[in-house]
Amino acid sequence: MTDKIFQEKVGPVALTIVPTQKYKSNKIVFKFRAPLERETVTKRALLSILLETNSEKYPTQTDFRKQLANLYGANFYTTTAKKGNEHVLTVIFDMIDGQYVSDGNHILEDAFAFIEEALFHPNVANGAFNEETLAREKENLKSSLEGIYDDKIRFASKRLIEEMFRDDAFRFGSAGILEDIDAITAKDLYEYYLQFIAEDTVEIFICGDVTKEEVMPLIEKMAFAPRADRKGVFYTKEAPKEVRIIHEQQAINQGKLVLGYQTDTLFGDEDFVALQLANGLLGGFANSKIFINVREKASLAYYASSRIDSFKGYMVISAGIDEVNYEQALSIIEEQVVAMKQGDFTEDELNQTKEMLINQLLETNDQAQGLIELVYNNVLREANLDLENWIAKIKQATKEEVVAAINKIKPDTIYFLSKGGEELHGKNNI
Repeated sequence: MTDKIFQEKVGPVALTIVPTQKYKSNKIVFKFRAPLERETVTKRALLSILLETNSEKYPTQTDFRKQLANLYGANFYTTTAKKGNEHVLTVIFDMIDGQYVSDGNHILEDAFAFIEEALFHPNVANGAFNEETLAREKENLKSSLEGIYDDKIRFASKRLIEEMFRDDAFRFGSAGILEDIDAITAKDLYEYYLQFIAEDTVEIFICGDVTKEEVMPLIEKMAFAPRADRKGVFYTKEAPKEVRIIHEQQAINQGKLVLGYQTDTLFGDEDFVALQLANGLLGGFANSKIFINVREKASLAYYASSRIDSFKGYMVISAGIDEVNYEQALSIIEEQVVAMKQGDFTEDELNQTKEMLINQLLETNDQAQGLIELVYNNVLREANLDLENWIAKIKQATKEEVVAAINKIKPDTIYFLSKGGEELHGKNNI
């Protein structure tokens, strides 16, 4: 079971405890948040990798991982993500609940000691990160970013976002910018680390069988300096008056068609749940219009689906097609959007989509990280959409509300990646 969530400010840090006895482990998550900017996004991506690699006390990866093994096989890792125009660096510590191991009374304290070592005592000498470690991780980051080019589905989605938000910092990926990596020195990165640890908004989430009495003293010991409170920056973009159509060519076997729409709806907005259902009916599930009409009936797509981003307010429809089918596939996709706007779906189809969305939510929130992410989304948007409330809103949503939500979406950009060699007849080709 999950008891009442506890939230309180502990010095400059916002603490949230999600108490539950569902698991035999506890999850500790630190969320570091700063504005998404070209000047810092790659530094933050590198910093994320370095923090999970070694530290002053554990200067090699072997030392670092050996200590985690000593903590009953704990897991420590970091991620980066975009939430609207916020760049979020997440530090995650997974550990077994102390009651399930011998001498487990100190395991929570030991976990926080390890996290503090990783965060506040990085592997630094003479005002610079360890050169060998940085050089290795820069190469690893390069390889990761270069891998996007080889994954054409991800590449096409990346290019769509770059074009849709070409005048907005949201165009930058959370994992950094390939061409910015080489210029970052060990000294540069350490100077930015000092800014990061002193200025980032810090939110801590703990999910498990823990109490505030156990946790708060451990957080109070951590050396977080006072910092200004800063709310997240979340705003939607207006769609252009004329849709941009962009065709690019590479040596590929299968064309990638990606359509971007502006939704004017964010997480927690009054019509957010209705838009989720609209997306589910349009392309979110296997019973959706796009999947059935583009992939199943017309056999035009190897894959076809839609998704929404609820912190930037856009929808993406993706399909893998042969380029000779470009116009037909595009036409059928656009017909499905029109059909949704006209309410061309049954109550049975809506109810089936409601069940699928509820099951998806229950699966996501059956894990500690899913519970934490839901709470974090509500914190960021100052919303009140916990799991129970969310499911209730899904059940209560009407067909009229779903139609109203989908009617707000407006086309922004069409991106098509093809192998070339065929005449493409779309206008405004770039």
